[in-house]
Amino acid sequence: MARAALVFGAILRALWVLVLHPPADHVYSDMKFYVDSAMGLAKLNPLERFDAFYPPGTHVLLAIPLSLVGPDRDGLFAGAVLWMALSALTPYFMWRYARLLLPQPAAALTALFCALWPLHILYAGYFLSETPGLAFLVLALWMAERALRWGSERDGLFAGLAGATAAAMRPAFMLNVIAVVLPHVRRIRAQATPVAAMASGAALVLALVVMHNSVAVGALTSVSENSGLTFYLGHCDVHIVRTGRPDGINFLFGTPVATQLSRGHDVSFPDHQIWDQGFFYAQGLSCIASDGVGHARMLIRDVFDMGLSTVPWPMVNDDGVRDIANLANVAYTCVLPFIVLGAIRKIRRSWPRGGGRAELMLLGQLALALATAIVYFGDPRFRIPFDVFGLALAASLVADRIAPLGRSASADPGVRADHPIEKYQEGAVIGTEATREVDPHDARPAETDGEASIRTDDGTPEEARWGEAHGTGANEELGLIRSNVHEEPAIGPYPIEAETADDLKPSFGPDVLPVGTDALDAWVRHEDTSRGHGRTDRTREEEDPSPIEER
Repeated sequence: MARAALVFGAILRALWVLVLHPPADHVYSDMKFYVDSAMGLAKLNPLERFDAFYPPGTHVLLAIPLSLVGPDRDGLFAGAVLWMALSALTPYFMWRYARLLLPQPAAALTALFCALWPLHILYAGYFLSETPGLAFLVLALWMAERALRWGSERDGLFAGLAGATAAAMRPAFMLNVIAVVLPHVRRIRAQATPVAAMASGAALVLALVVMHNSVAVGALTSVSENSGLTFYLGHCDVHIVRTGRPDGINFLFGTPVATQLSRGHDVSFPDHQIWDQGFFYAQGLSCIASDGVGHARMLIRDVFDMGLSTVPWPMVNDDGVRDIANLANVAYTCVLPFIVLGAIRKIRRSWPRGGGRAELMLLGQLALALATAIVYFGDPRFRIPFDVFGLALAASLVADRIAPLGRSASADPGVRADHPIEKYQEGAVIGTEATREVDPHDARPAETDGEASIRTDDGTPEEARWGEAHGTGANEELGLIRSNVHEEPAIGPYPIEAETADDLKPSFGPDVLPVGTDALDAWVRHEDTSRGHGRTDRTREEEDPSPIEER
């Protein structure tokens, strides 16, 4: 079932990305920023300050096919193929990760749910960070779990490289990689080698990211320069923010949630720019101090905004997919509380027998989505990559309904004193496993993907309880903001748009560098009357009409 679901999911993604919704036909806002920056890298243009505003991982990745095929329409098609492949690989990586944590039936259901999840399929049709970031994140989790179970330096290195690459697209993803290591802290001395390899791989990628951004800025900086802005947008009741003076570089920005709901008030900071992180952090802290205890209402609202309050961006701008995205988002958000409660109940029921550790790990990974909402602001786009963990928990619960656990069943693969301990090289690394992955460097007998490994203990406790229940045969953006902010608001991030003191109409010339949001998105449009044709060597993409015009 798992393999058939993965193949079918890959076919759906190929049809969506390459035929029905090519990303090259939807280049605006964030997507235009990534395409423009990737084009610049492919042409070996000097880096600009805006290239460091968002984490560079996405546009650096997109620059690879553009460099190999050409910085033109053909190169963008090659980029679409890359996005499609990464989206198709995500359910496969998640399946392999789930096989290390859950029984095979639950892992197979995880593959099925992830392969057919509409929101992940739809996001593959846009040049955004969600698709590649999630693929590298789940790959990192799979490699990290393998490394810690078997003491593999190679897997640890791959985990570090993949995890840092995901963080170079969405910095919050690094927390998920760290979360994999936490259950093994008590045995960290026995696993020092794979952990060191993991840290080395992550340090290498993050060093390259910092180097890229520091060159763009002209001074030492971090993985992005938008965190102060997003902190301010999340903790102050803001609709639209303007920075800079009308006769120079100025920006307009706001969030999709605030724009869809027409929420908050407009503010202007003529003496500051979007990368002034210290200033925006101070403004956000001032709002928190002013609200006092009442700021808890703002945090609750941000958490709620991760789900039901709005239609996920950018699908909200696309008449062909808006309803599908909204239906999938509402259905998942409504079911999610029951999935969480069911997982907690299962953990409490099976914990005395040494079980529930897999569900606890998945629940912790899912809960990290709240970190973005609480520290910055809530948006369905921020939550959607974490849906893979909710789907895995749902798979575990559905599998239990198909074959309820026996009363005498032992635990799933946690490490307890009464568990048999495997040894690898220098020390004990893990107890029993739900299903062992094949490691070419492991001298133990290999296994086929669909079969349980042959072990001296004749199966793990998790497998034993499934065998008991099943028998031996069962294991098989938006529109640009115009000068009149009282017009019907657009829905989603605002692209950078050049404007002058005398002419506030949107400009689509090559000097325009749209900055959409990513890592923790704040949506921007900008204009620099002094830059002239500084970016005329970038390929010009036809702008999509604004949502106001679309509707």
